[in-house]
Amino acid sequence: MPCPRKRLVKIIAAVALGVAVVVGAVYWNEARKEVVFLCGNFGPGVPEASVRRQLDTGHFLRYRTEDGPAGRRIVADSPLTLGRYRCVVELEADGTVRAARVE
Repeated sequence: MPCPRKRLVKIIAAVALGVAVVVGAVYWNEARKEVVFLCGNFGPGVPEASVRRQLDTGHFLRYRTEDGPAGRRIVADSPLTLGRYRCVVELEADGTVRAARVE
């Protein structure tokens, strides 16, 4: 007959793992929604300052500005989704949004 103590430890470990998976899934989904919903706010003509202000309200976001051949862009994602969802905001030369999309 197995030791009752070992069995109890296995049950507790399984419950803890289940709770960790559920909590992780909830945070992952909240981070995903933050990226997707905020990206929807950035239509053509929105000033860069407004984009940054809105991104600063995110609880799970990180963002960076990149300079490339097509001009400047802001890329926002979340470490909680391992970068799976990204909001790419293309900027015009005058600092307004040209386009925004979720990748």
